[in-house]
Amino acid sequence: MRFFLAISRGIDWIGDHFGVAANWCVLLSALISCAESLIGFTVGSIRELSANFPQLGGLWSMFVPLTNWHREFSNPMIDLELYMFAGMVLFGAAYTFKVNEHVRVDLFYGMVSDRARLWIDILGTILFLGPMCIVILYYSVPWFIDAWNSGEATGNYNSLKRWPVRLIFVVGFSLVLLQGISELIKRIESLVENKKLHVDYEAPLQ
Repeated sequence: MRFFLAISRGIDWIGDHFGVAANWCVLLSALISCAESLIGFTVGSIRELSANFPQLGGLWSMFVPLTNWHREFSNPMIDLELYMFAGMVLFGAAYTFKVNEHVRVDLFYGMVSDRARLWIDILGTILFLGPMCIVILYYSVPWFIDAWNSGEATGNYNSLKRWPVRLIFVVGFSLVLLQGISELIKRIESLVENKKLHVDYEAPLQ
């Protein structure tokens, strides 16, 4: 059992680091979104002022470099926001699973004994979580490879390639599958050793 627990700790370590990456994705997404919106608002406002007040035509000329920059990089920035959003969700999913903060469809989980909860988690992981992740990875890996080989982009002007966000998708569900294995090991160990699992479940507010 020690060997499997060491594997579980290794998976948890990986999940912790990707959880940190998910937090950075939140910050970067917010910064990119704010920058793109601020630049777009500035360019639009200056254009409107110049159209309504011809005597301010010289003001518009001062912002031509910023306008050109916004035209070239607005779509890439929007695409990058989506990539960061995908990262925060998919990289953070495994960590959320690890700390037991994921959403449950709770019909009776909060009312049963600790041992019954362990069995629910074990069967749920084996029958639902594991197969779901395997099926998703089976279809998403070729999906990513196709985008990598074709150089497919989002279709907008000067947009980014699609393969990075598809890679995030593959990595994210791989992490969830690995974390499922880790949680399975912990719960089997708790059953075998008759030990309390040190993960609290917070019942949803009614």
